[in-house]
Amino acid sequence: MSFYRGKKVFIVGGSKGIGRALAEHVAREGAQVWVAARGEGALQETVASLDAIGNGPHGYVSIDVTDFEAVQRGCAEAVEGLGGLDVLVCNSGYAVSAKFADADLAQFDQMMAVNFMGHVHVTKALLPHFMAQGKGDICLVSSMMGFLPLFGYPAYSASKFAIVGFGESLRQELKQHGVRTTIYFPPTTETPGLEKENEGKPPEVWALEADSGFNKTYQAEQVATSMARCIEKGVVHGMIGADSKFIYTVNRMLPGITRWMTDDEVKKAVKKAASKPAAESEAS
Repeated sequence: MSFYRGKKVFIVGGSKGIGRALAEHVAREGAQVWVAARGEGALQETVASLDAIGNGPHGYVSIDVTDFEAVQRGCAEAVEGLGGLDVLVCNSGYAVSAKFADADLAQFDQMMAVNFMGHVHVTKALLPHFMAQGKGDICLVSSMMGFLPLFGYPAYSASKFAIVGFGESLRQELKQHGVRTTIYFPPTTETPGLEKENEGKPPEVWALEADSGFNKTYQAEQVATSMARCIEKGVVHGMIGADSKFIYTVNRMLPGITRWMTDDEVKKAVKKAASKPAAESEAS
């Protein structure tokens, strides 16, 4: 029997990309799913897709994760709609690529508010539920840049590192109450969020990502399947693919090696971008 059969799952950041793919995956495995995000149109489309799969009723709530009072109301509505809660996935987040020298400091405030504090707000709102029932799973979605930051992503990497620190402390606390915590590290994934991120990306970052050995791109459905299995198995640090696991292991055991490799790739990317005409760099 599937781990998800009969489970009640709430996915915040579940209307597009990895979140929607995960919602559809666990629904096919028998879960009842509610999703949350800001845009009602995408939420309605996702729920229609879930209803077509079956195993409902499914539903959604529109919330801004930066507003804790709104999060509290939305989470209460989701738990009531589901009739309980077994699995929480915090997947809200976005990326803007910019060199720190050129970055607007507001990008740091906003990415920390959405990517990090969004996870904190949702977890805080639902913590009493999990502690009272003495079981369940919470998955916090970070990024490969949550342990291996890259040139051009200072704000994004900081927000994703923060999730890891929060998640590790939370894991120790919730283990005393029978609740499992998974921190998941997606790699570069084909999503609407990636398309948005690519708008205005610096030429050095384009050059770096085009040639980087750290930058294999996955489909949202592949990442969602991996995440679902990691939650099922209670994996603390989850990721997809031998490539991600190799980078993770080398970075933990021999961080000087990954620094040397990334520094070399950045040097080549900066040189490559500088050698291209501006119009060509923007089109690549």
